[in-house]
Amino acid sequence: MIKYCSFIILLLFVFNAEAQYLKQEERLKRAEIWADSIIANLSEEEKLGQLFMPRAFSHNDSKHVNTIKKLIKENKIGGLCFFQGSPTYQATLINQYQKLSDIPLMIAIDAEWGLGMRFKEDALSFPMQLELGSIQNEQLIFEMGKTIARHCKRVGVNINFAPVVDVNNNPSNPVINKRSFGEDKYNVASKSRAYILGLEEGGVLSCAKHFPGHGDTDVDSHYDLPVITHDIARIRDIELMPFRALKDEVGSMMVAHVHMPAIDARPNRPTTLSHNAVTGILKEEFDYQGLVMTDAMDMKGVAKHFSKGMAEAEALLAGNDLLLLSEDIPKAISTILEYVKEKKISWNQINKSVQKILVFKYLLNLTETPIINNTDNIEADINDSDAIILKEKLIEEALTLVKNDQNLVPVRDELYKTFASISIGATKKTDFQNRLSSFADFKHFQCPKSLSNNVIDSRIRDLSKYDIVFVSTHDMSSYEKNDFGVTKEEFTFIRKLSERTKVILTVFGSPYSLKYFEKIPNVLLAHSEDAINQDKAAQALFGVFDIKGKLPVGAGSTLKAGMGIYSSGLNRLGYSSPERVGMSSDSLKYIDDIVKEMMSRKAAPGCQILCAKDGMIIYDKCFGYHTYKKKRK
Repeated sequence: MIKYCSFIILLLFVFNAEAQYLKQEERLKRAEIWADSIIANLSEEEKLGQLFMPRAFSHNDSKHVNTIKKLIKENKIGGLCFFQGSPTYQATLINQYQKLSDIPLMIAIDAEWGLGMRFKEDALSFPMQLELGSIQNEQLIFEMGKTIARHCKRVGVNINFAPVVDVNNNPSNPVINKRSFGEDKYNVASKSRAYILGLEEGGVLSCAKHFPGHGDTDVDSHYDLPVITHDIARIRDIELMPFRALKDEVGSMMVAHVHMPAIDARPNRPTTLSHNAVTGILKEEFDYQGLVMTDAMDMKGVAKHFSKGMAEAEALLAGNDLLLLSEDIPKAISTILEYVKEKKISWNQINKSVQKILVFKYLLNLTETPIINNTDNIEADINDSDAIILKEKLIEEALTLVKNDQNLVPVRDELYKTFASISIGATKKTDFQNRLSSFADFKHFQCPKSLSNNVIDSRIRDLSKYDIVFVSTHDMSSYEKNDFGVTKEEFTFIRKLSERTKVILTVFGSPYSLKYFEKIPNVLLAHSEDAINQDKAAQALFGVFDIKGKLPVGAGSTLKAGMGIYSSGLNRLGYSSPERVGMSSDSLKYIDDIVKEMMSRKAAPGCQILCAKDGMIIYDKCFGYHTYKKKRK
């Protein structure tokens, strides 16, 4: 019997009621018996087809759909990995594809921060992992994993290629960067575990990527082969540590296209194609029993150095079970058969990988054709209010008070007479500024990121007369090559202004950008320009809730990973959705109709209505005028 790890225990209790009454060994035995019965009736080509998972889209034309159907019918592929498109049409296509397949397909997607990663306009995006790296309450990350699993299952997906388990200790990394939980290996492992357990409990297979570690690179493996030259002791200590820590809980692991001479010294040999990495370290040293898969085989990190077909054969020889996004599956199958004929690869090895894939299909309830019976209301179901509330909570917990040298945060508005704000990189009033106005009488300004010296001096003269100025940075970048979106003029302006009056700087961007603001006395990191981030940052500064976040990475010479100032809130009313306090937005909409009828019947010229519950203002609107003369709104 194949040995499996504890992540299977989670699957046992998620997918089928009978699992509650079966012991682990009994369930696995059934899975293996089923897998063996399938393998016994497969041809050599059909066995090899199970190893492949090509790209699929739900926004391409009929030619693409016909190509996928041909791969299912002729090459008997084992699964599909979906990318951009429409969630509703994806569900429709999956139904079509599943009906064509003799063995149910595994359906995968990259949904690291939720389905919004692929359906940007149609699905919710949670905060990216670098932002989540600031959170101290990891139960919320677990809940996020469960929620993403629920959304994945709604659109027919049973494998989420998440989380990213790479330790991002290179600020110049162009591809991992904000997709990582940060630079501290323990923080990365702990938060990855929470995400993994949430996905698995939610009924979706998790995937730790990118083994053995893609964090310390400044090359994107989509375009070239990154080289990591650290010695094996360092690689074991940093890069490998989270993967080793998670090996008993994560359902699958994805191998990166990186070259590590300390693991495999052959020139231009990506770890994906390295027996030393995949079999030697992951399968034998770690004794990892889950699914092992390649990163995309069409990425230049491998395709630049190995021909179509040969790359897949070498990946299988290295010990991978699943071959993702092959550019030419028929060519790959024929090349693998040549490797078998030349006795480079044995059928015993192939059969073990096919059996493992089929065992996981059994555990994922893929023994019979799965159909999404209801394709109505999918978009509403993957943008549900519970998920939006969870996103709010994650953002609140991730806000990080980096500096509070003048003890300005939380802001007590009774201590100051005049307030101003300036949003740099914005062309109109921002969500941050709108929410600031809920707490004090503000004068709001906006300006571009590039300012002449004359404009800088003029702005400073205008703003320095205010008691306190809230400065926010917008239109930021995640990349060091772009200075993380900070311009010299912006930096100069903020520094000079902070010398003339009290300034609170809120950074809606990468924590790496904080290296430019080490000398600013009061700094809040809000990570992203998302509307909720902006709203919650303003509320946090005025003491609606505690600020608890910690830096996921270091920046500059003084700001280190793990730093963060705890700021206790002032127990003042905040702002949120009705659903956050157990009420209904749809019901509150009737207030608008009632007021409009009141005004049309001349019962009153106007009114203000504010509703609050459990410390949250959930409805706040003004209607009409003070008198029927309509002079004052």
